[in-house]
Amino acid sequence: MNITPLRQNQNALMICIILFVGFTFFSIFRTSFNSIDTIVNLWIITIHTDAATFIAKIVSVAFDTIALAIASLVIAVFLFIKNHKTHSLLLLTGIGGNALFVAIIKSLTQVTRPTNQLLYNSNFSYPSGHSTGVVVFIGLITYFVWLNWNNSQRVKILSSAIFGLMVTFVSFNRIYLNVHWLTDVVGGCLFGAFWLSFCILIYEQLNLAGKFKSNR
Repeated sequence: MNITPLRQNQNALMICIILFVGFTFFSIFRTSFNSIDTIVNLWIITIHTDAATFIAKIVSVAFDTIALAIASLVIAVFLFIKNHKTHSLLLLTGIGGNALFVAIIKSLTQVTRPTNQLLYNSNFSYPSGHSTGVVVFIGLITYFVWLNWNNSQRVKILSSAIFGLMVTFVSFNRIYLNVHWLTDVVGGCLFGAFWLSFCILIYEQLNLAGKFKSNR
């Protein structure tokens, strides 16, 4: 029996549990940070510029749920054609499940958005769908990179850095446009990290059990 993959999956399970508990507790006590939300929301107005706002709106469209779904579908088809069918399924499941659960959580929490939005959104605010989406989407792409360049430490470091920068950039972009509170993007990143870890854990568990060895 190969002990290393089992131990890795146990560690991954522990990470999933920690992230889920962290997101749950953060969601419960989110209102405790209302004053910080307000301070950040008012401060961000002071750094608005026409050029930055224009770019921020483009980024917002590029990383919304529909755009990520289309990008995921295109990449999934490419992976399927290249005979990476399990990766294709993982990507579609990860993005689709994330969109579904974020919609459910929004309807349950019913947090209203800031009133000074630069880009009007009528749905509920918590958690940020852009933040969860970018964590899951870029996170899975990074995971695929790690699988294909497993022996390259440089590639791992570079892809991880790009992942962190993209998540930070898109999340800050939501605050900059005043379409989300700070707690929305923090909660979004927490849930996105949980869902990303959970999807990878299930994928690795099925792979370890030999479920992907069938020609079907």
